[in-house]
Amino acid sequence: MTTMNEPREGRSSPAGQDGDEGSRSLLRRVLASSDITAVTHAMSDAYSDVTVRIPRADRHLYMRLETFSLPNVKLGNLTMSASTVRSRNYPWYAICLPASGTIRISSDGLSSVVSGDRGVVVSPGKPVEVEYLTEQCRMQTILIDRPDLETELSAMLGRPVTAAPRFDAGLDLARDGSSSLRRAVALLTEDLVDAGGIASVPVMASRLGRLVIAGLLVSQPHNYSELLTDGAAAVCPRTIRIALGVIEERPAEIETVSDIAKAVGLSVRALDEGFRRYVGLSPMAYLRQVRLAGAHHELLSADPDRTTASAVARNWNFWHYGRFAAAYFTKYGRTPAETLRNSGDS
Repeated sequence: MTTMNEPREGRSSPAGQDGDEGSRSLLRRVLASSDITAVTHAMSDAYSDVTVRIPRADRHLYMRLETFSLPNVKLGNLTMSASTVRSRNYPWYAICLPASGTIRISSDGLSSVVSGDRGVVVSPGKPVEVEYLTEQCRMQTILIDRPDLETELSAMLGRPVTAAPRFDAGLDLARDGSSSLRRAVALLTEDLVDAGGIASVPVMASRLGRLVIAGLLVSQPHNYSELLTDGAAAVCPRTIRIALGVIEERPAEIETVSDIAKAVGLSVRALDEGFRRYVGLSPMAYLRQVRLAGAHHELLSADPDRTTASAVARNWNFWHYGRFAAAYFTKYGRTPAETLRNSGDS
């Protein structure tokens, strides 16, 4: 297997804050192999723990995978010979777009084909089987972590997301050829191959990713689509929506609920009542959710040889590490230290 890493300039810091978002280095990797063990390892690193099977022992196996990692999305260009790849518990939201050949993707009892003008969106948490049915299959993949997608959806709705977003499996690109998603993906793809593109500016990197996430949420049907399109989000008063934005833009700077109330011109009592009525949480509970997601993003991208989980917790104003670790485990199913140790594989 051959591997090439091509970092772009950037400095490591928490994602998700204006002035700092997307500031870790962009990384381009190219991996190619004809060895089934090496292919399995490369696919597992890029997508999830997988098994790879070829139709017959005498068939030739080939894989080439180019990935671009941004703070909140991971774009891949995959070439794969005829084979079957299985994941027991797929962890990503994945947009799978056709380039050539025919690929069948099955999950949760449903199957869809990536071919021609048809793409597929995969939701996380279920086993996934990908069958590369022709001798040379090529597709583009965009991977999105669940917290990143939920953060963007929360901002669009004006309130927290209470259940995991679930997408319809098929993505009909022919019917929706001018969709926001296609335009956003085209912009991201074109920019990433340009060494002087705006993604090379650290502050802009995650904004491009957010554009793709928003394009997906607008273009592809899911269990929150009606709330996005029927105006329900507008029920939340403007001052509460502004307060949500204040929290999401500078979560590490806010010390008390009074800071939020002052920023939007409300009393603490009015702010608290508005949040409980329209958001379902107190302002500080919502702030803790945003900080927890920010700490998660930093743990995923941090160098475990240069920082610790407790240092990341302090960056996000979690001063009691035990309570932070318990809340983190409840939401993400593993400890902060485990996430940090495995950050190079994310």
